[in-house]
Amino acid sequence: MKRIAVFASGKGTNFHNLIVQKIPDIQIVLLVTDTQCPALEVAQSYGIEAYTCLRNQFQSKQSMEEHIASILENRKVDFIVLAGYMRLFSPWFVNRFTGRIINIHPSLLPNYKGKHAIQQALSDGKKIYGVSVHFVNEGMDEGEIIAQTPIIYEGDNLDELEQLVHEVEYALYPQVIREICKKENGQ
Repeated sequence: MKRIAVFASGKGTNFHNLIVQKIPDIQIVLLVTDTQCPALEVAQSYGIEAYTCLRNQFQSKQSMEEHIASILENRKVDFIVLAGYMRLFSPWFVNRFTGRIINIHPSLLPNYKGKHAIQQALSDGKKIYGVSVHFVNEGMDEGEIIAQTPIIYEGDNLDELEQLVHEVEYALYPQVIREICKKENGQ
């Protein structure tokens, strides 16, 4: 059984989806947030421990990350799953958890890294959008890509496109996590 920590900064829709998918051989043991956000309510409603780590509570980014790392190690977390976490990790943190941090991003990377990827692609008049899951490294949305799913959309409605992207995310992320856990378990 792999012990998972989910990191989020927003509504927690991907976090909620991971909970209700009931992925075999994983247990979500912790939610980490960097802000007071709706994802905390999701954790509370499912009895999952949550920890909010506000940057202004620490002298430095490094001291904050050291604190988070100690919490993860105390909870014996095997894997970190980013689900809308809007903070970059330092090289120190990434190296400490190399190969054990994944992220989902609403574009076909390497296109449209960072915030507002869907809006950027729509503004550029693209017709092929998508979702990527990747390992996290020191860069923004630059880690090795694990899986991608394209989305063909010819409209111009941002809300409609965001809904399509979320539907793909909700299918792809649990599938990727399931496959990673199978490989780690030698299956």
